[in-house]
Amino acid sequence: MTRAGRAAAHTSALCLCLVLVAGCGGGDPTGDNGSGGGTALSDAALFALASPTAGFTWFAGTTDTLGSTAGTGHVERRLRIRVNARAATQLDPQGYFRAGAAFPDSSLIVKELYDANGRITTLAVMYKRRGDRNAAANDWLWGYFDRSGNVKFALSTRGSVCTGCHASGTDYTRANDLR
Repeated sequence: MTRAGRAAAHTSALCLCLVLVAGCGGGDPTGDNGSGGGTALSDAALFALASPTAGFTWFAGTTDTLGSTAGTGHVERRLRIRVNARAATQLDPQGYFRAGAAFPDSSLIVKELYDANGRITTLAVMYKRRGDRNAAANDWLWGYFDRSGNVKFALSTRGSVCTGCHASGTDYTRANDLR
C-alpha cells in the first residue's frame, strides 16, 4: 500500500472512531442521550467496546488461558477474562474479584472463550449500565458474540441464557469460581 493509501486508511479509521465517540455522547460509550428513557446500547457498540485488549486488566493477573469450571454453560473449556478500569476497582491484590464486590456503572468484563486449537471463538461480555432498557440482573447488559462480531445472543434477550447460572456469583460474575 502506498503512503497516500495508508494515510487515507488511517484517516478513515480515525473518522470512524470519532463518529463512534461523538455518537455515543462525547466519549461515554453508553450512548445515553440524557433522556432518562432507558436508551439502549447496540450490540455493535458493545462488541466495539469489548474487542480491543489494550487498556484492560487481566483477571487473576495472567494473560494465560484458564480452565473453565464444571457445569458451565459454555461449550469452550479454556478462557481468559479481562476487565476495564472501572471493573478493575473490584479486583483484590491477587487479581480476583473481591468478596462481595459491587461493580460500578460502566464496568466492562470480557470473557474470551477458546476452542481446542487455542483460537478465540466467542466473546461473552458483561457491561454494567444503569438505565439501559436491555439491562437485567443488577443493571448488567449481556452480550455474546463470535470473534467476528456476529451476535450469538442479542442484548435484547436481557441475558436470559446467562443470568440463571450467574445469579449465584459475586454481582453476577462467576470468575472467582476459577480459583
